[in-house]
Amino acid sequence: MASIEHDLFIEWMKWLQVNHPEHGFTYDGIISPKDWNAAPKRILLLLKDYNQKSKEKPFIELNLDDEKDRATLPNVRSHILWGIKSLDQWRTWDNAARWVYGLMHLTTDYYPSFSEADKQGDAKHRSDNLKKVAVIDVKKKPGKSSCNLSKLKRYFKEYPESYNFLARQIELYGKLDFVICCGDGLFDIFKKLAKQDLLSTQLLPYLHEDKDHLICSNGTIVINFIHPLLLKQGLYKDKVYTLLMEIAQKALSRLNHL
Repeated sequence: MASIEHDLFIEWMKWLQVNHPEHGFTYDGIISPKDWNAAPKRILLLLKDYNQKSKEKPFIELNLDDEKDRATLPNVRSHILWGIKSLDQWRTWDNAARWVYGLMHLTTDYYPSFSEADKQGDAKHRSDNLKKVAVIDVKKKPGKSSCNLSKLKRYFKEYPESYNFLARQIELYGKLDFVICCGDGLFDIFKKLAKQDLLSTQLLPYLHEDKDHLICSNGTIVINFIHPLLLKQGLYKDKVYTLLMEIAQKALSRLNHL
């Protein structure tokens, strides 16, 4: 799996370097193949882009056959495995780790309390939880600040080929239990991939479609949610955690009765 994803990224980067040399690239995907394979559920977190704070070597100048050159690119996997172990404020990944812990243990009549899940988002535990999932930034072009809905739409209008590459990446993961679309517009992007037959037709027709979730024909539950940074007024980490668990539980219960 990891080698196939790696090969796809090389193909993707080389295509971009020829056709869109200004684009750049972000490594993401399965954080730890060993932990992914051992996890009780397959969970994919869809986000918008990687916030690149430092200046890197221009993408057009990189030798993509050289591992050292590729290592200079932003890497979400390495960031999660190593960077977020620090004691700094990592609110995005703190919350994502809590969500993952809750979803991994969720059933139709149980999910861990927030007080239990809260511990899973600290510097000691967050990487251990996030190693079990896949994380995709749909904009492989690194960003500089927050990405709103208009920026996301503009990106896919400017780089429509991203849909095809993105679908190929998601297809590598096989049957997923949960896809959490973390931010405005990502739920619609997933639906577009499915309805344009870019993703497996096993997803269609949807068994159920609601404003906050989909149940695909293969049993994958896709949840329309907010970014883990919680950039919405009046929302707190405990309330958001509980809301996500309730949506997931509702969808799982509905799936079991279909």
